[in-house]
Amino acid sequence: MTTTAGVPSARPSRAGRAVTAAGVLVMLVAAVVAGRYTPLWLDPDEGCTVLGRCATAESAELLRAMWWVVGGGFTVVLAGRVLRWRRLPRGPRSAARFPLPPWGQAGAAGLVGLVFCVVVGPVVLIALLISAQGIPTALCVLWLLQARAVTALDRATGPARRSLRVEWLIGLVASAVAVAVVVAVSLIDPGPFTSSPYLIADGGALAAVVLLARVLFARGEQSRGTGSVRHMPGAGIAALAVASLVALAVPWPGPADEPAAAGQQLYAGAPPPSAEPASPAAVPPPAPVDAATPCLPGDLTWSTTGWDAAMGTRAVTVVATQHGRHPCCLDGFADVTLAQGGRPLRLVVVPGSVTEPGQPPSAQRVGVAPGGSASFVLFWKAYGAAADQDAPQALGVALSGTADQADVPLSEGPAPFDVVEGATVQIGAWQPAA
Repeated sequence: MTTTAGVPSARPSRAGRAVTAAGVLVMLVAAVVAGRYTPLWLDPDEGCTVLGRCATAESAELLRAMWWVVGGGFTVVLAGRVLRWRRLPRGPRSAARFPLPPWGQAGAAGLVGLVFCVVVGPVVLIALLISAQGIPTALCVLWLLQARAVTALDRATGPARRSLRVEWLIGLVASAVAVAVVVAVSLIDPGPFTSSPYLIADGGALAAVVLLARVLFARGEQSRGTGSVRHMPGAGIAALAVASLVALAVPWPGPADEPAAAGQQLYAGAPPPSAEPASPAAVPPPAPVDAATPCLPGDLTWSTTGWDAAMGTRAVTVVATQHGRHPCCLDGFADVTLAQGGRPLRLVVVPGSVTEPGQPPSAQRVGVAPGGSASFVLFWKAYGAAADQDAPQALGVALSGTADQADVPLSEGPAPFDVVEGATVQIGAWQPAA
């Protein structure tokens, strides 16, 4: 049911919005629940000990389940948007109150993107601090609100011969493209959401999509105050505008910035996997080894290297060197035990990632050639004087799927693991070692 002016009735509008709001609520609940089991970004040790956010096998399983809940909530959001679109009238709407030429409307859309980045940016930052599941929730809210603003702008300034369905869809697509560009910029160079690269990316993407829509839907279309728009020249100008905005928004790193950028990706408070000084000549990564046969414990010799500490966290790299006759592979996560003074310590050993705190790493198969090596990282909270620093320690490692443990020589002191009973030790996935 619609009114004579081509505006949809209130009942279908309320139904679509109710379904959309329900989907957003599901995503928000999943983000909040996941936040209770996510270590604090600013102080992961405090979040573990005070708030009970230590990473365990159960919490890792719950975090994975919350990703499915977030995905289900977003599916409900899409269903609400489809319901809203289906109830919109197909016919054209009345003339715009403030008609603008294509470049004027594109500029207004760019201004909308700048305003939304400044206003909604703090919400995205808060979601980032709550949990990883809160990030897509905040971006979904940004997408919906920004799409509504672009649709209202198009209704007030766009051509009169466009149906309500088309202008509504343009708002959704323009906002989705803008959010995707913002996410791409964040992956290339993370920074505050209200910084200039994000402002340019979001506003520029909105302006480019709105301009392109005016070109694609303007065949023979003419509106008061807008004039006619030629199809092919306008498409070329719009494409050039998109390329220019991407070049301005993306902070392309130079050769001098690459080492610093790589270092900034490390988990706050966690040292790099190895403390060995880098050689002047760049060491190429080892070539992948194709192997399907699991390594046997008797084909490996063990060692430790890269002991380091930073900001209350310590780490060590455990290296396995293969001395068999044929290539073999290491898969899954190793099983680690630590004994002190001849008595096993009760530790919580869970998969962990230096670069993605709070997210369980993915196990990968690593092939090892005869004479080659593979390694994994152990990192833990340093308890310092609270730990026994005199009784000698013994580190044992068992391969995934085997019960035989191998003793790993410790290359630093009699008790380099400054841990206590019940401490959490995180173990990384297997990596090829140079």
